[in-house]
Amino acid sequence: MFRQAVLTTALTVALTSALAGCGEGEGSLSQARDYAKEPGNQIAEHARTAMHDLDTVHVEGDVLDSEGTKITVDLDVSAEETCVGTVGIGDGEISLRAIAGSAWYQGDEEFWKSIAPAKGAGERIAERVGDKWVKLEGELASVRAFCSIDSLTAQMVPAEAEAEAVGPVMAADGPAVRLDVTHGDTHSRTDVLASEPHRIVKWTQGGAGELVFSDFDEEFQVEEPPADEVFDLAELEK
Repeated sequence: MFRQAVLTTALTVALTSALAGCGEGEGSLSQARDYAKEPGNQIAEHARTAMHDLDTVHVEGDVLDSEGTKITVDLDVSAEETCVGTVGIGDGEISLRAIAGSAWYQGDEEFWKSIAPAKGAGERIAERVGDKWVKLEGELASVRAFCSIDSLTAQMVPAEAEAEAVGPVMAADGPAVRLDVTHGDTHSRTDVLASEPHRIVKWTQGGAGELVFSDFDEEFQVEEPPADEVFDLAELEK
């Protein structure tokens, strides 16, 4: 009886403490409820400012391009438009490095097969290029948009868009406010942290994609590949 009473008391204390932690504190949803009372466009402006002030961020998730191809990103991105990580394009994947206005990538065999779908062409390119880096240019240059924090922010909460706060959500980094964002015919949802700085932690657009933001202001390193590890695609024509 005594042991059961002790356990019951301990459980009651634990539950009371847990519930108290879900009250009016810094990490509670009540903070997000209060912040959600502010105009949605004002919250969106706070988010644009907070994201612009970042030095680095990690972005992970996927989107669909204009042709319906799934683009999957797992990148560390800096305010200097430097980035490092991987980008999946359809069934293929590239490793990406961008620094000082230049970018390079390594493609796997599936990537080269998607670039050169003619029978056997992709395999031959993959064999020629091997594990060397290739200068990012041409149509693939659009991938650089993922290497800019400001560019990503402009896509999620455009300055011309209308934003409406639709309620609180609990994100991995704490309580947040979900915004419905309408820009022309485009509709999306953006989760903004309720505490300052009001950074974006998640963006979704129906079934078209989802991006998650984390590791704010954590340093990362990226180096330009050595010249002898870079392949010139013009060599394929020789």
